[in-house]
Amino acid sequence: MLVGAGWSVGLAAALFVFALLFVLLDLQAPEGVLWTGHHVVATEQQGLATFRWQGQAYPVDVPGSGSGQAVDIYFNPGDPSGAMADNLADRVFAGLFVGVPVVVGAGALAAGLSRKRPWARRRRRTGVSYGDGLDPDFVARQLQARRGNQQ
Repeated sequence: MLVGAGWSVGLAAALFVFALLFVLLDLQAPEGVLWTGHHVVATEQQGLATFRWQGQAYPVDVPGSGSGQAVDIYFNPGDPSGAMADNLADRVFAGLFVGVPVVVGAGALAAGLSRKRPWARRRRRTGVSYGDGLDPDFVARQLQARRGNQQ
């Protein structure tokens, strides 16, 4: 199936592996709670947002000016003290390190597979492809010429 795709398969595989490794590393990092954690909404006051989980209050430092804005907080229910405020920069950074390699890898794979098509069409049209050997008529003429010279 991938015969003729050439270098694109290797490039796509390398990019997919890079994206997968980044996902695994990101899930192990403290910022992984932004993707896998439980979501609550807290109100920020003077740079501190407080949320309640199972009757206990947990503070989270957030950038702010005491405006009383609603802040999205993500935390691991098993360890709410490690909560993090939603951070657009972390999400964009992770999205770029996962999304860009996947998109480029898919494009490389599509480009490699599309190059394969002209070879397949040519083989179907002529019935002969590279590596099928010599033309039988040519071989017969050459044998006849050699045998004629040897007699």
